[in-house]
Amino acid sequence: MLEYGPDSPRREIRGYMQPVTSDEPVEPGRQPVITTWRLFTFSPVGARERVEWKARPYRVDGEPEAWEPRPGRARYWVRLIEVEG
Repeated sequence: MLEYGPDSPRREIRGYMQPVTSDEPVEPGRQPVITTWRLFTFSPVGARERVEWKARPYRVDGEPEAWEPRPGRARYWVRLIEVEG
């Protein structure tokens, strides 16, 4: 089981965050807002990792995509989900 608490290992990566969609599904007793983001980075990110950006947690949604141009460095596109409410 993966741990995501304050004592979990952390690493810093550089990247570019881009908002993709926002949804407000109707649920009794809740007012959730589900936002999807796209992270573009040179650092590999695993499907079961979490990302923290501007003090907000994001969950990786699915397997990140890799693009390995020749010549050049590998790039990664990571779909992220943030749920509020």
